[in-house]
Amino acid sequence: MNGASALLRLRVREIRSTLRGWVLPAAIIVFAVSGPLMALYASNILAWALPAGQVNIFNLPDPTPFDAYGQWTSTLSEIMVFVVIVLAAGAINSEMRSGVAASLLVKPASRTAYVLTHWMAQFGFVALVSMMGAAATWVVTRIAFGQAPLGAVFASTGAWLVLVAVLVSASLLASSAIDAVAGAAGVGIGVYFLLALLGAIPMLARYTPAGLISITGALGAGTPPDGLALWLPLVTGAALAAILLALAITRFRHREL
Repeated sequence: MNGASALLRLRVREIRSTLRGWVLPAAIIVFAVSGPLMALYASNILAWALPAGQVNIFNLPDPTPFDAYGQWTSTLSEIMVFVVIVLAAGAINSEMRSGVAASLLVKPASRTAYVLTHWMAQFGFVALVSMMGAAATWVVTRIAFGQAPLGAVFASTGAWLVLVAVLVSASLLASSAIDAVAGAAGVGIGVYFLLALLGAIPMLARYTPAGLISITGALGAGTPPDGLALWLPLVTGAALAAILLALAITRFRHREL
């Protein structure tokens, strides 16, 4: 593909040379390390925060490694998704406003390669960082609890990455159509909340991308759904990501620089 390799190298250099290349991994590691410790010492934290004797009201069960994984999946689904959306939402429109896109596309590089390399760099960076976080979560959980199932934390992170693929594609589509980063980010956030709302409908959660958020949590808790209820949301989520990416490419091809 015309200019794709050069563009991808440029995207990687951009990530390494900007704050996101260091801030996001550092934040992920902080969450990965603190999550298992918060799960282990949840009752102690409540006892410190509440008046004497009131902690007994909650009747907390003994913590398990899956509680630590629950902290990790909550971080992914409740915090990191918004970071991913904002990063992708400003990828194309910010370069169009600054004139970078126009200069890159005369080097030469195709518009298809331009959008694809944005997607590959965004998704690849998040995938690498999140898997590092999953590994850190597993190590700290094993140290804190004396045991830690290996598959659950990586399976849940992998399921979350399918959701990331959908959100990056949706945000890039918005970024290719909307000049304002805030507007494009709003579209990406809207897609996330739409999936969350549709996921409350059992039939949609079992067989469509709307189930990706709940699957992430279920895998982390060691209670994955069976059969098609597990695989169909993953497969349809990947298909939706591909469709949204194709729409982003098509929209960018027809946009004036």
